[in-house]
Amino acid sequence: MLNLSNRATIGLSIFVAVLLTAVDGFQADISAADSPVRSHPSLRTVPPAAQRPLAKGVARFVDAKNGDDAKSGAEAMPWRTLAHACGQLQPGETLYLRGGTYYEPLYLGLQGRADAPITIRSYPGEQAIVDGSLRQFSETPEKIWEPCAGGSAGEYRTVNRWPNLRDVIGYFGDSQVGLQTYWHRQDLQSTSETFTGTGGKGAADKDVDPIYLGPGLWYDQQTGYLHCRLSHTQLPAPLTNYRGETDPRKLPLTIAAYRSTPLFLDQAEHVQLQDLVIRGGGYVTVLMEQAKHVALDNVTIFAGGYGIRAISTTDLSLTNCGLHGSLAPWTFRSDASKRDYPGRPHRNISRLNTHALIELDAGRESSVWATPQNDRWKISHCHFTDSHDGVYLGAMNVEFDHNLIENMQDDGIYLSPMYQRHKLDGIDPKLVIHHNVFRQLLTALAFGGNEPNTHDLIYVYRNIFDLRQPIMASRMSETKPEPSLTSGKLIGDHGSPPWSTTTIAFNTVIASGCRDAGMTAAGAASLERPRRVFNNLFIHTDRLPAISLPAVGLNLISDGNLYWAESIDAKTTDAFFKKYRATPFLAENKKLYEAGSESHSLIADPKLMKLAAEPAQSDYRIQTGSAAINSGVELAWEGFDPLSKEDQGQPDLGAIPHGGAMFEVGRHR
Repeated sequence: MLNLSNRATIGLSIFVAVLLTAVDGFQADISAADSPVRSHPSLRTVPPAAQRPLAKGVARFVDAKNGDDAKSGAEAMPWRTLAHACGQLQPGETLYLRGGTYYEPLYLGLQGRADAPITIRSYPGEQAIVDGSLRQFSETPEKIWEPCAGGSAGEYRTVNRWPNLRDVIGYFGDSQVGLQTYWHRQDLQSTSETFTGTGGKGAADKDVDPIYLGPGLWYDQQTGYLHCRLSHTQLPAPLTNYRGETDPRKLPLTIAAYRSTPLFLDQAEHVQLQDLVIRGGGYVTVLMEQAKHVALDNVTIFAGGYGIRAISTTDLSLTNCGLHGSLAPWTFRSDASKRDYPGRPHRNISRLNTHALIELDAGRESSVWATPQNDRWKISHCHFTDSHDGVYLGAMNVEFDHNLIENMQDDGIYLSPMYQRHKLDGIDPKLVIHHNVFRQLLTALAFGGNEPNTHDLIYVYRNIFDLRQPIMASRMSETKPEPSLTSGKLIGDHGSPPWSTTTIAFNTVIASGCRDAGMTAAGAASLERPRRVFNNLFIHTDRLPAISLPAVGLNLISDGNLYWAESIDAKTTDAFFKKYRATPFLAENKKLYEAGSESHSLIADPKLMKLAAEPAQSDYRIQTGSAAINSGVELAWEGFDPLSKEDQGQPDLGAIPHGGAMFEVGRHR
């Protein structure tokens, strides 16, 4: 097992080379199918074109290459543009996009019906891409760029001006690996990849020296020219470096204006999108505003600043979708940090990497659309990757299940209320998070913010949290010559706000460097907002820390949990529960829970089938003879049922009961 220190600089020798370099084996997209990738191998590629058969009902067709908007829209006479085609659709009809790239935004204000939804999808066996980028950078890169006179080595500038864009966000067009958006030309031009100078966070008199963070773009707002530099990076082994093409004239780039929104669902209702790729977004790639009964099935979204931004959107379904951010393998968490706080003479360096894959927003009193808020979502079998934060879910009813969440530099799921629910609603929202896999992220479940807590009911059960692989926290500096790599944690908050009522049950958690044996699962409980922690496996890869001692009066019940570390000895085992069971908390706790918290918990080897160094190769089932079998407590569950039909006898501990199969997560297609 890996032995990593949490939030500390660790030796590169234990850092596995699989970090951020896995390729999932699918074809990237049709534009790159006939030519090798010349930039960097794709991190998250698009599944093969779907073979979903033609649906029954009225069919319309659009073809970006061979269509004509003056024609009828029949299969033999397709339209050419999305704008024209969508303007013709009626409830119950399906619009088929023939394979190719549509360089125009897909705006949908369409109104289908529950019995006659409007469907927009790729034609069977073909892949349609909706792309909001500036197409010349993809189609004719040899005509776009020229070496920058008087620039640094490897710096190119556009031949022509592109005025009034505000800024740009980009990817390598052949792999969809993200590019940096530099705020200042001096950093794009720099040859140093180490923070030098005296401009640290506490410095008030000087900024850091220019620093290069990897291949990227800089937009000159005054002149309208774009500058590009794709020079190789020089990070220490075994970290991943860029070693691809350095001449932007020789490969396509997906470059979008800051306000490009390839897909806008604007009060659309009963609309389905299937088998599409959405890319070329700027600040927001997919915007949903007052949309209702919208379903995305097998849709791949390459996010700009945000993947999906939802405002007052209800009854949304995401199934078999991939949401992928712009964090390149050579990007550290510290690279995009905000640095220009008031009172500091510091500049931002790169600030437009993907911040979150799904972000919730809401109208305030100043908005005429104050209600409804985002509500009643179902997200299942999706893949979320390569972003600062993953998914914001607070303050709404949502079921989040069978998803894979990996490679987040900060939070996996943000559970904080994003807004105050309407005071007349009268119903506490319920967030149900089950049968997911979390790996390679800083904080799996996070909480914070300034909104009044609306007593959300959060249920987290049957998930696997394998947090052993570290994230790239901060790059080299004068005082720390080695990069800082940080292992992840189960739960954390931003300033200790009041957590919602939370139940955490039947999860398998594997981590290192934790502050307490329960990985803070039982922390942040309060009198008004209960915390329940039952039948989990807490497996530590280094040492087993002490179990936390709760304060008297907390509305906390924690029991039936198994704690383990390979390095544990008999002395630690004998003393583990001694202080806990002598606390004043426990005597008071028995008035709430007769047996008393942790009365049935134990220290024992869970005997997992296989805990490989690479989480994707691990088998989290428990073997015959495991102490986790029939060791759980039976309780009256509050509003949900985490029990499994495969579980015989007393409840088994962890995400997968003995004899059960590993549940499938991520995309099926």
